[in-house]
Amino acid sequence: MWEIASVLNAACGALLAPLRPLHPLAALAAVAVPAGVLMLLLFGRASNQRAIHAAKSRLKAHIAEIWLFRDDLLQMLLATLRVLAHTGRYFAHSLRPLLFILPPMLLLLVGLGVRYEHRPFLPGERAILAAKVKDPAWLEEGRVRLAGAEGCAVISPALRIPGRLQEGEGRSPGGRSLEPPGEVNWLIEARAPGRHELVLETPAGEVAKRVIVARDAGDAGKALPPQAPGRGAAFSGRFLQFPGEPPLPSDSGLQWIDVVGWPKRELTFLGLGVHWLVVFFVVSLAAALAVKDLFGVEV
Repeated sequence: MWEIASVLNAACGALLAPLRPLHPLAALAAVAVPAGVLMLLLFGRASNQRAIHAAKSRLKAHIAEIWLFRDDLLQMLLATLRVLAHTGRYFAHSLRPLLFILPPMLLLLVGLGVRYEHRPFLPGERAILAAKVKDPAWLEEGRVRLAGAEGCAVISPALRIPGRLQEGEGRSPGGRSLEPPGEVNWLIEARAPGRHELVLETPAGEVAKRVIVARDAGDAGKALPPQAPGRGAAFSGRFLQFPGEPPLPSDSGLQWIDVVGWPKRELTFLGLGVHWLVVFFVVSLAAALAVKDLFGVEV
């Protein structure tokens, strides 16, 4: 799984490398335009264009029929039912190409997400590093420790949080009492720019968590390195969401490691805050619609 994520990160990095001089918003738009055109071409090849054209034509005709027979309640009702029927046919013909479009689109969005969802830390910013342990015995003092790095310091002692059993839990199939896993938290502070490795020392060995710190606000706004606010096991939700670092080894004794409070990237357009996904979908859709007639694709 990590091998696939590594290839994806490398491909996305190569795609964005020529765009580094641009503002992240402009770079995102520069990726969204060809992505929208490529998805349009894929839609055209994978869909039944004749059926889509016929469904759209009949849909327009029955919408016009509603207007023409607006004084005849029965005819208007029948026309409305025909509109609904042809709308269903139109969407049915559009579903098949989505099966071909969604996989590459999701891979691209994941590659962009690890760069655009968050930004690097600034010197002086703080966050909480939280580690979920599988063995409640590891909550004993000194069994799990966090070693800071030169550019990212650990500035608080460990806070150990026992787990809680949900209602109905508490015993194994054999009848033995179960102890819930717990969590250990530390407060960390970014000190100097660079990529820093914080090392968790556990009874099972050492596990690292990468933290990226930028020089200043301008550098943080423009930098687009892969960032992973969380590390989880392979195929876990955390790894699939943040594939910027390798998954946790199965024998690490940890369920996950999170950096709570990793700064979100803030993009602005005309003075308004906008999420990167909104920018990507609006620009890619606009690009596709702008060239659909040029390529003769019905959508």
